[in-house]
Amino acid sequence: MTEPALSLAFFDPTSQIYGAARSGLTLVFDGTTPTALPSGAEITRTATGYRAGLEDRLELDLEATSEPLFFPGSTVRVCRVTGSAAGRRLEGLGTATETVTPPAWEELDAVRSLSVLFDLDHAVLATARRPRGALGHGQETVTAHVLSPAGVESVEEARLSTLYDGEGRQRSAGLELWMPGQDFPRRGTGRTVAGASLALEGLRVNAAVFAWTMEGREGLGAYDVTVRDEREAA
Repeated sequence: MTEPALSLAFFDPTSQIYGAARSGLTLVFDGTTPTALPSGAEITRTATGYRAGLEDRLELDLEATSEPLFFPGSTVRVCRVTGSAAGRRLEGLGTATETVTPPAWEELDAVRSLSVLFDLDHAVLATARRPRGALGHGQETVTAHVLSPAGVESVEEARLSTLYDGEGRQRSAGLELWMPGQDFPRRGTGRTVAGASLALEGLRVNAAVFAWTMEGREGLGAYDVTVRDEREAA
């Protein structure tokens, strides 16, 4: 059986170091300045979670603190992160994603993935898949979960509205989470802290770090939009 592909994300608001590490590509933000490292990081499992290393550029330990949250083709766990990147120590929150079945891009136009991390006990994670030829977000398949001290709560309906700039990069967003049995949604707002656009094998990835506020809490997370790059295909 093929091992799941691993992808780690990390966010330290104090040092303002953020990023993502995976095989084949590592992206590190030092404040608002992105650095893409195409050699990728070496990621291994440990007794408590995961470890990522890339020469003298990156060394991270992620301790998984949540149970797996299930999404189409993948699972995600919230983690405590320690280590170093961009030449500085960091300590913060992150996520570890294990992908068993990657998106079938012959059937899709776009995939949006979102993490909103407030602390180890409070987080929101969501994915949205837009079928090929769909007219807009209304035809997306959205999966979302809320992490709370009570455990993982499934969201009945999630709505993610986004404002983009002239080049299609996400700049701000609003989030509505309709929970089972509740008459009103939980609402959050987010804005871009840092971002970068990458071209990967016929896809365009607009990767962004977002700062979020929701129900009196403030947090950070990733908001990535991946679309078919028709320009490259042409």
